[in-house]
Amino acid sequence: MSQAASDIKKLIATLQADFVETFTSRETLQKLKPKIKLQDSEPIIELKKLSQILKAHATKIGIILNPEKFFDNLNAVFKELQSLANSIFFLISLLPLFYQGQYPEYFTSLLEANVLSLLNGVGGLCKELNQLLSTSFNPDSGSDDSANARLVPIGKIWAACDQMLELSEMGELGLLNQKIKVSTKLVNDTLTELEEWLVEPSIETDDPFGLGSDSGEDEGEDDEEVEETEAHEAPQEMIQFIQEWQTKLKMIRLLLQSFSKSIASNDYKNKEPTSLQLDRLNSLHGRIVAEVDELISSTFIGGQDFDPQDEEIIGLTSQVNSAVREMVKIIKDLNKGDEKKGKWIQVWDNKYFS
Repeated sequence: MSQAASDIKKLIATLQADFVETFTSRETLQKLKPKIKLQDSEPIIELKKLSQILKAHATKIGIILNPEKFFDNLNAVFKELQSLANSIFFLISLLPLFYQGQYPEYFTSLLEANVLSLLNGVGGLCKELNQLLSTSFNPDSGSDDSANARLVPIGKIWAACDQMLELSEMGELGLLNQKIKVSTKLVNDTLTELEEWLVEPSIETDDPFGLGSDSGEDEGEDDEEVEETEAHEAPQEMIQFIQEWQTKLKMIRLLLQSFSKSIASNDYKNKEPTSLQLDRLNSLHGRIVAEVDELISSTFIGGQDFDPQDEEIIGLTSQVNSAVREMVKIIKDLNKGDEKKGKWIQVWDNKYFS
């Protein structure tokens, strides 16, 4: 084995021991202690740079992974692999700076997932490199299937780098906005279903086991199958309740859309919301969607026996309104001292809870 090949194998072993095998979960990443300080920069800015650098090094390695090029360019392989290792070291060193209270958990958890995906790709790359080094070059090793297999780890590294780059460009507010847009769509879907139901409000009664029929009678094989689901006109109390929540859901949709618009316009960048506020907002919009779904489902399950004063219905209604009220409070807190920007949420609050 040449000296260059030997150096590559040692570097592969270092990559595996120091990164791939050491950091296998979010918990192992979270145990990292800050050892660097940034001057005239921010962690998210450095994350963007490293994402681009890591992808560039992986691309160069991918180009020379073909056996026809690999064995004639061992020095170049070592150089790019060394640069990749250095960039991974800087990325790992950067991570603790995201755990100092500035970035919300929903942001850091996605970053951790991306880093673990990157290391998974690096682990696969190490295996492919070791496999190449353990066999002497022969023309058959350059088959399409082998080449594609060798490029799989490179593809994983690319994907992780692209995700980290996107995350760095969105930032914590952009990511929150993306999540809120998903919740807005879910609320809109529920609202559409309610509007369609209100056109012809009815409920279905099911007798899936045929308990309502005479089990002793044999209808014969040629008889048409009895339809066990019947539609009945919905009780007026249910219709009225759904109409009320149709109005409330329009208001909730407006709340999410308006807040999303404020985030997209960078209104909150200068307000510097805390990571705790952002995490709470992220939790609340998801909770509102889930609890609205549960409330609407419970309403229809009630069928002919639906009672708006039922303990479960009252409890679910209270939970939704509690989550909405808390979200409104945080938005108000973020807009303190800015009467113009804070006016919309006050108007919304007055209308929803009137």
